[in-house]
Amino acid sequence: MTSTPSEAPLRKPATRARIFLPAIALAVLAAIYSIYWYVMAGKARDFLESFAAQHQSGDVAVNWSGLAISGYPYRVEANFTAPAVSAPNAPEAWRWSADSLAADFLPYSLNHVVLKVGGEQLLQYRDPARNGGKRHAVRISAEGTWASYVNVKDAPFGRLAIDINNLVALKDGKAPSAGQRFAAGRLQFHTRPADAAGGPPTADVSYDVAIQGDNMALDDSDAPRVLGPRIDVIAAQARIRNLPRNTNASPVDFGRAWAQGGGVLTISDMQVKWGPLDLWAQGELSLDAQARPQGRLEASVADYAGLLKALVKGKVISAKDERIATVGLGIVAELQGDQAGRVRVPVTITEGKIFLGPVLVARLEPLF
Repeated sequence: MTSTPSEAPLRKPATRARIFLPAIALAVLAAIYSIYWYVMAGKARDFLESFAAQHQSGDVAVNWSGLAISGYPYRVEANFTAPAVSAPNAPEAWRWSADSLAADFLPYSLNHVVLKVGGEQLLQYRDPARNGGKRHAVRISAEGTWASYVNVKDAPFGRLAIDINNLVALKDGKAPSAGQRFAAGRLQFHTRPADAAGGPPTADVSYDVAIQGDNMALDDSDAPRVLGPRIDVIAAQARIRNLPRNTNASPVDFGRAWAQGGGVLTISDMQVKWGPLDLWAQGELSLDAQARPQGRLEASVADYAGLLKALVKGKVISAKDERIATVGLGIVAELQGDQAGRVRVPVTITEGKIFLGPVLVARLEPLF
């Protein structure tokens, strides 16, 4: 049966509908997403403003001079002008501020935020343990300061990663010729709640941490005379156990509570390359009654002869002790048969003293 001429025009509207239907659907979806984005952006603004209003006083205060929301359509970006966080009631009475801060959220997940700090940072604090509580100011500049934080359900604190490139910090000074100066090519810090290895939750509060600093330098006047001012790398992976369950705005009070609660730092992998010291170690540390590190590390040291010579030059050990230690470590190295030229020795830290094997190499002051 053939179609009549009058039937042909009836097919054209259907063809046009098939052509425009996808475009119409995309336009509707775009409109829905736009509405959703602006709702989420509004929620983000309300949350931030409410958070700041609740923290204008008390243990921690948060404020800024300006807030703008942008980032459509891929993210929700909160741009802060002159952000500041302070703990005026803490013994340190610390305060951190910066020129600007950008906080990026994904529109569909406000539990993850990426932070970028812009301009100079200023950290002010009081030393409650020394010099009658003298106040200090540390000015920090860097080519890039980023942080990522992911909230973890039922954990006191979530996952945090910080990455800083080409940092220069100047303590109690405004010019390179004044104050104590510290520089680093790159600093990284990562922490997350420790896994329970698939079993029941652990009784204590534990966090895994990883830190690394590359191409660091101290002022000559501040550097240990044995190790010198240049630090190639300090890296460590560890688990901090028995952390206090309550939050505390004071690092000193938090550290004391951790020590009194049986806090332990279990180091699984530590590497230090600092001047003549080339060390790898693992072990456990804690704090003694005077807040000094104590514990024992199983370590391996490269070029132990060069390290011993540096200890003599720094007047830490005598030339006689160097000769005895060199012979003793040489025998140990031969017995161990380490082809890489390293010798395994224990590092013992007790009563504010650090021993490399039987040799006293350094003394420690209380942390707080």
